[in-house]
Amino acid sequence: MIETLQVRIRALSPIIKDIIKVSGAPGASIGVVHQGEDIHTEGFGFRDVVNEFAPDEDTIYYLASLSKSFTATMVAMLVDRGEMKWDTPVSRILPSFRHWDESVQNNSNVIDFLAHRSGLAPKNNVWNIEFGQTTMDRHNAMPMVSSLEKLFDLRAGFKYNNWGYAVADEIITTLSPGLSWGTALKTNIFEPLGMSRTITSSESGLDNRAEHYQALSNGKPHLLEPRPQFEDGKIMQGAIGVQSCVRDLLTYYKALLSGLKDQTHRNTTSSPNNPLVQVPTMLQAHSKMFELPSGNENSYALGWARTELPATLGSIGLNPTYISMPLVGKGLKEPKLCLWHQGSNMCSLHFVALLPDTNTAVVVLSNGLANNDVSDWIGQLLLQTILDVPEPVDYLRLAQISAQNSNARWPKIKTDLESERTHGTVPLPLPSYVGQFYNKIKTFYIEVQHENGQLQLCFQGNHQFWYAMEHYEHDIFTWVLTRDDNAKLGRLPVTWRNFYKMRFQRREDNSIDSLIWEHDGAWADGERFYRIEA
Repeated sequence: MIETLQVRIRALSPIIKDIIKVSGAPGASIGVVHQGEDIHTEGFGFRDVVNEFAPDEDTIYYLASLSKSFTATMVAMLVDRGEMKWDTPVSRILPSFRHWDESVQNNSNVIDFLAHRSGLAPKNNVWNIEFGQTTMDRHNAMPMVSSLEKLFDLRAGFKYNNWGYAVADEIITTLSPGLSWGTALKTNIFEPLGMSRTITSSESGLDNRAEHYQALSNGKPHLLEPRPQFEDGKIMQGAIGVQSCVRDLLTYYKALLSGLKDQTHRNTTSSPNNPLVQVPTMLQAHSKMFELPSGNENSYALGWARTELPATLGSIGLNPTYISMPLVGKGLKEPKLCLWHQGSNMCSLHFVALLPDTNTAVVVLSNGLANNDVSDWIGQLLLQTILDVPEPVDYLRLAQISAQNSNARWPKIKTDLESERTHGTVPLPLPSYVGQFYNKIKTFYIEVQHENGQLQLCFQGNHQFWYAMEHYEHDIFTWVLTRDDNAKLGRLPVTWRNFYKMRFQRREDNSIDSLIWEHDGAWADGERFYRIEA
């Protein structure tokens, strides 16, 4: 049976190559475990386009949000050692956590943050800017979390939020004296499992590391330099700070599957010869995501989503923005639990899925932010092949359509803005808008200058990158980018039009005192940034 499955997976190679090509990704590495055994690894395209170096199962990639599982695993170890409990309020562990909402401050625990049920605004676009460079030091994480606005009450819903893992990595360093977050992971997870090519530092001397790219509108990869600052010692390390390869990840996922089976069967929190503990708690449902038409489970554990197939997957990634998602496992006679996750940043896209009942793991790593979520399509293709579903999906066709739709969203920003514009309004003299505009806790600011008859803005004082502003209406200015502008700057792709508006606010005397920027799509009111006089 395994030999037959291996033949079917090998037969996918031409389709995977075509998916990578139409998506605009430079390369990818894949790996499959079935019945607890490694049965397939393969590399496609290039880890280094200029030198035409191919990737393989040992190629190291930035993992983005696949890092979250490791942070959750380290927290589970602290719980198992008695350093904390799952329900210990965060405020008892971290004196620097001082959220303005009384319920969040007094009652929120680490599960609330790891399971994305804190109810707080995500604010993803203020902690990293061009080329994945971080905008804040790690010590700003707790003031930022403490100031986050509420979208809903604690535990009243689900909203994906990277800041929760900044809370978790702060807990790890606080309860691991003398160890950084990365050193704690290395000592307690990577080394015991023999994951010798899994790191948390960009300064590693290991070879066979993927270069990173963004796809241009024509599908060509654009090299991103400098390398991102996703690593130990940086803000958001717990959310996105791990780098690894397919071989090491398959080792880790096999240990998770083994720990889940053994600890569930024996009703215990640890397993012989396995460093991973509290696995059933880590992988059980802690918050509901969105309802499925079938009524099947669709929830979030700790660093993992849980979905009973048949169902749509991919909601943690980019593809649902571009296309209606297909049913994975359509035609299955009985629901099948799938634990899965995705990783997305400005230089990589990843997908992992675990099928506990067959000890199956699928991992896809890609070294570029393509014109669609290429790893999601490849991962779902591998899943349907393993499941041998009677009604297979044409994932190459979905890759083609989603790439086309993705590119079409960029010119539509300007078209939609123009259709909503009030013509004939006159702004104040342009120098009136010049200044530095800070968030309320002064951890992030937007600088506006008047240069050669035009307003320009930059973020966090990064004068290397100024963005031209155009008057839109009244006291509103826009700074719209094209897909290729965005790619060459190594920015996350954002295509909702209000993101590109800066709404200046006047005092009664008509002077400008602040601006409002809708940088968080989950929070329609936008955030006010206050002008600070020099």
